[in-house]
Amino acid sequence: MTRRKLCWVPGSSGGGVVNLGFDVGDGAVSGLSYRTYTPEDGPGSPHAREPEPPGSTAAPPPGKRDAWRVLLPFRPRPARPSPQPLDDAGLFSYLTVSWLSPLLLGRGGRQRLDESTIPPLSTQDASDRNASRLRRLWEEEVSRRGLAKASMLRVILRFQRTRALVDALLGGSFALMSVLGPVLIIPRILECAQERGGSVAQGVGLSLALFLSECLKSLSLCACWIVNQRSGVRCRAAVSALAFEKLLQFKSLTHISSGEAISFFTSDVNYLFEGVYYVPLLFLSGFSLLFCTISSYLTLGPTALISTASYLLVLLLMALLTIVIVKEQKHTSEVSDQRIRVTSEVLTCIKLIKMYTWEKPFTNIIKGLRRKERKLMEKSGLIQSLNTILLFVAPILSTLVMFLTHVGLQLELKASTAFTVLAIWNSMRLVVFFLPFSVKGLRESQSAAERFKRFFLQESPVLYVQAGTDPNKALVLEKATLSWQRARPGLANGAAEPESNGHAPDGTPPPGGLGPTGTGDSPAPTLHRIHLEVAKGTLLGVCGGTGSGKSSLLSAFLGEMHLLEGAVGVRGSLAYVPQQAWLVSGSVRDNILMGSQWDQARYLQVLHCCSLTRDLQILPFGDSTEIGERGLNLSGGQRQRISLARAVYSDRETYLLDDPLSAVDAHVGRHIFQECIRKALRGKTVVLVTHQLQCLQFCDQVVLLANGKICEQGPHRELMQRGGPYARLIQTMHGEAAQDTLQAAPEPPGGPAQHPVPEEPPGDSAGLQNQLTQQEKMEQGSPTWRVYHHYIQGAGGYAVAVAVLLLMVLFTFLSAFYFWWLSYWLEQGSGTNSSHESNRSTSDPGNILDNPRLSFYETVLGLSTLALTCVGVCSSVAFTRATRKASTALHNSLFSKVSLCPMSFFDTTPTGRLLNCFAGDLDQLDQQLPIVAEEFLLLLLLVLINMVIVSVLSPYILAIGAVLFAGCILFYVKVKWALTVFKRLESYSRSPVFSHILTALRGLSSIHVYGKAEDFVRQFNRLNDKQINYQLMYLSSTRWVSLRMELLVNLVTLAVALFIALGASSAPHSYQALTISLILQLASTFQAMVRMGSETEAYFTAAERLLQYQKLCVPEAPRQGPSGRGAGRPAVWPQHGELCFQDYQMRYRYNTPVVLKGISLTVRGQEVVGIVGRTGSGKSSLGMALFRLAEPTAGCILIDGVDISSVSLEDLRSKLSVIPQDPVLFSGTIRLNLDPFGQHSDEEIWGALERTFLSHTIQKFPQRLQAEVEENGENFSVGERQLLCIARALLRNSKIVLIDEATASIDTETETLIQRTVREAFRGCTVLIIAHRVATVLACDRILVMDNGKVVEFDSPEALQREPGSMFAGLLRTATALG
Repeated sequence: MTRRKLCWVPGSSGGGVVNLGFDVGDGAVSGLSYRTYTPEDGPGSPHAREPEPPGSTAAPPPGKRDAWRVLLPFRPRPARPSPQPLDDAGLFSYLTVSWLSPLLLGRGGRQRLDESTIPPLSTQDASDRNASRLRRLWEEEVSRRGLAKASMLRVILRFQRTRALVDALLGGSFALMSVLGPVLIIPRILECAQERGGSVAQGVGLSLALFLSECLKSLSLCACWIVNQRSGVRCRAAVSALAFEKLLQFKSLTHISSGEAISFFTSDVNYLFEGVYYVPLLFLSGFSLLFCTISSYLTLGPTALISTASYLLVLLLMALLTIVIVKEQKHTSEVSDQRIRVTSEVLTCIKLIKMYTWEKPFTNIIKGLRRKERKLMEKSGLIQSLNTILLFVAPILSTLVMFLTHVGLQLELKASTAFTVLAIWNSMRLVVFFLPFSVKGLRESQSAAERFKRFFLQESPVLYVQAGTDPNKALVLEKATLSWQRARPGLANGAAEPESNGHAPDGTPPPGGLGPTGTGDSPAPTLHRIHLEVAKGTLLGVCGGTGSGKSSLLSAFLGEMHLLEGAVGVRGSLAYVPQQAWLVSGSVRDNILMGSQWDQARYLQVLHCCSLTRDLQILPFGDSTEIGERGLNLSGGQRQRISLARAVYSDRETYLLDDPLSAVDAHVGRHIFQECIRKALRGKTVVLVTHQLQCLQFCDQVVLLANGKICEQGPHRELMQRGGPYARLIQTMHGEAAQDTLQAAPEPPGGPAQHPVPEEPPGDSAGLQNQLTQQEKMEQGSPTWRVYHHYIQGAGGYAVAVAVLLLMVLFTFLSAFYFWWLSYWLEQGSGTNSSHESNRSTSDPGNILDNPRLSFYETVLGLSTLALTCVGVCSSVAFTRATRKASTALHNSLFSKVSLCPMSFFDTTPTGRLLNCFAGDLDQLDQQLPIVAEEFLLLLLLVLINMVIVSVLSPYILAIGAVLFAGCILFYVKVKWALTVFKRLESYSRSPVFSHILTALRGLSSIHVYGKAEDFVRQFNRLNDKQINYQLMYLSSTRWVSLRMELLVNLVTLAVALFIALGASSAPHSYQALTISLILQLASTFQAMVRMGSETEAYFTAAERLLQYQKLCVPEAPRQGPSGRGAGRPAVWPQHGELCFQDYQMRYRYNTPVVLKGISLTVRGQEVVGIVGRTGSGKSSLGMALFRLAEPTAGCILIDGVDISSVSLEDLRSKLSVIPQDPVLFSGTIRLNLDPFGQHSDEEIWGALERTFLSHTIQKFPQRLQAEVEENGENFSVGERQLLCIARALLRNSKIVLIDEATASIDTETETLIQRTVREAFRGCTVLIIAHRVATVLACDRILVMDNGKVVEFDSPEALQREPGSMFAGLLRTATALG
């Protein structure tokens, strides 16, 4: 029985893409995606009326009538031309790329061709239009075949079906023109040359006919490329846009890592493009083989079929080799994905890596992956290079077998016949050239289409959140059991479909302590039979231990988990503040508004209640100050408050707040709780997850979670009266703080927000004359010799380069020798004719079968072919190893330099740009550059050899050729700069795309809860369209140049034909036949050589970018001292751990203000010092100074009397330990995260886990210490991640330990235990504890109070509490009495 289930998501905005759940019998529709219609999508909606720039993705698609106008041969220039001249082009202009001429020739000034002068992308090629069509075709495919049997490759074939048929017709035209000249015209020209006194008009006519046929052949091939490249860019646009759109529909990305996602957009999208670009050339190859077989059969006889069979064997061999290449590249891509993932993690967590001095081990890990990747690439690259060699060897092998068989059968072979057949089969060289690309494109696009389906189309997020029916209940959980994993694989294909806000948040990962990941058939539930009803307008407080399921409870309401049983209901719109703030690149205002309408009064109110007013006064451009990537130029408190301000400004009905007070100090926390949560959100439904237990007494309801279950719930007073676990928890908190009787300190007039408190951003942008992230600098002109020099040095030096080049020269010489020897053999005839020396053009050389030295000629011909093959293989091996060694050397050099850059480099350089170098640019150097560079060198040598052969006919031909080639080179140089600009722009335009994808991956939950998925999709489409436009312009310009150069070089063919037809050459008849057969390939070879040279130069811009970033990388201070240790430093240092700051001043970059202002203090050895202060007072900056992440402006820091500036960075940082504010875990095993060097035994690691109360959690994993840690540690809660970081610090056993807000995300009970552990484990160490919770530092020996980058108070806790007007006493009173 067929049933249909319709799921509706309450509060989904903007008519987002949602899935309608289908359970359909007979393998029909299962999990289709359709666009829902909402009232906002009507004609009066702002989205419908929003104007878009020309060529943007929102432009209305032209109708069929407009699309078919391109078939008009010529179209008059319209009165209002389109922004993209391609849209106004007629058929002739379209196929000859003449529409591009005004841009390349009319705007000849180099300064004119830039982003502002390049026409925008055609609306017909725009991402949204093509993605919509691809989505519709995919849905039709699924409806016909079912999701399991649906094929994305078949959909892509339908996507370009019409254009593929047009390409087939053009390929047939090319194949026909290729054999027309050799079969019908060349024999007549040779006959005309042998007839003395023949008609001059006939010779001229035949020569012009040959010239015309060659021009038509060039036009046909150019048209094939034009059709294919536009089909390719449309497919690329559609796949990229649809993949990103589907990516934003996922509730969690457990099935794909960020490295795999980036790899898909860098590699798989290219594979699909190449499939559409090259696979249709199979039609051309098939037609060419058919026509060559027929024409050679008619010319030579049945033995011509031997050549066909030989070609088929060669083509089969090439196809098999290509399949092997694809398989090898599949293994390579797995290693590449792993390398990119690790690189992304390292770049993201570079601050912690530097503080732990892990640059070398992670560099070695990445270099090891690169070494493994290189070995795999050398295998596939060698086979690819052999395919290229076969391109030159195939015509020789096939004709060798054919001629030897023909002669062996005692059949007559004349020179004219032999070289006519040779000319016919030489045209197959282009087919052999296309076939590997076609087969490779087919195989790789097939695997890419499978990954596309698996990553983005197969998995369906489960929609389980229902619209609440009771107007008095905002949130409802009815005996709900939820997990971060699917219960059964079949559940995904049932009635489980995605919703617009069903995405796993970056800040609320599935807690790993509740069960192992990826093992077993039924995963352990995270939340067990939760029954909870939250009344409208209620302030609900949620508390519990670390890993108890607090964040998961919010994720359950967001629809981000898997519902195993029960029901979840939400009534009204939601706002969400994740535990780890998510920010986008842009201004502060952009991050708060997130596209909402500007309301000044409301905006100012939000700034006040979130305590942001003073921060904006301090920032250099106020709320227009640019926020760096991931908010790197803001403090943790600022990031959290901006995230909170975004939620408050959105004015939703229900607010889900995941521990928003953990990153702020007591004063700011009190202000936010009073002014924001209790006043600004009064009347709203608020679910507050918090470890600040003081807040719970002001909540209407309280829920205590333990092990994923509700332990207690009810009003605070009622729970206290029960005397249960909640009451004991509160009493423990008051007892540990020893401040349960303190009352709130009276605030100064104006409240705490009135005090000017500057922030201490790591990478503060204050004082910048320009914004933080500058536009990426693009080089001008062609790559300089410096780029080639570094590449050659990376390949092994000039000796290696010369050796490889000599092998190529020898290979080309042997191929030319084969044709010359064949000509010489045929010229000898019977070997007894003595008159041919005196009259070579008219005498009959006789039958070669009568030549007594026949076996000698055959042996030399065979041995030359064998030598050619051997040299070709040696050339392939040498070239493959040299090129992969060069790209690896550039990669390793860049990564080594990047890892040694100071933090200021990472503050101002988006990760997307660096990933573009290590993914996109490196992929071009690995995969594309070796292919085109090898073909360019071989084609260049082939052109030179052919010109030498042709020049024997007459020096005049050499002069004509030299003039024409010089003209072509000058013509190419005139427009080459445009090709370089297009390629550079295409390369540089990838960086914003990568950054946008990474930003979206980090903030999926926030994107969907605020209904901004469509905005992110539109922004992606704009960035994607820009990149695709540059790619199309580059491909079109290369084709424009190639066609015109090929037509010019065809004049050389005309000159040779005229010289032979008019009898102007005295060369032997066989040599004339050889020359005219070879000259037919000169035009296509020359234009291919120029095009490959252009592409080689364009791909060298990738190496140029790597070298450009190497040049930008200025290393930190020396990592190792000249003698291994600092001047005057004892062998064992530090012994006591005494810290002394002497008038220390620091800024983060040269153009930023001073953030530590004259710090002078001494921390005694083995002393525990607590560091407190308002948000932005300079607490974390002390840690930055201690680890020398920023160098001092003045003053110094002494450790046991040694100036740390005199100590190498590696020695200094290896003697210190840090427990960071933001917990960082790397993908790998638990053991790797705790002990990456393998310096500790399992017993020591388990001991550290015992002391951090994680041993029970880790023991739940079947693999224990070898259990996998997912990317970013997403199979652990934030609190558990922090505990693992503490265990990591325990194992280092350093003399000086910095604890930076390490317990902010841990519950009070666990924090108490951790504090006890810290006191015991770090006894005998100097410990600096930075904390927002003042109670955290009460047991410290002394308290350091910071304000505005200065030391305000520094004494014991008791002394500071007794001191009148003490800032510390005020902080303590505020922390314990929020009311």
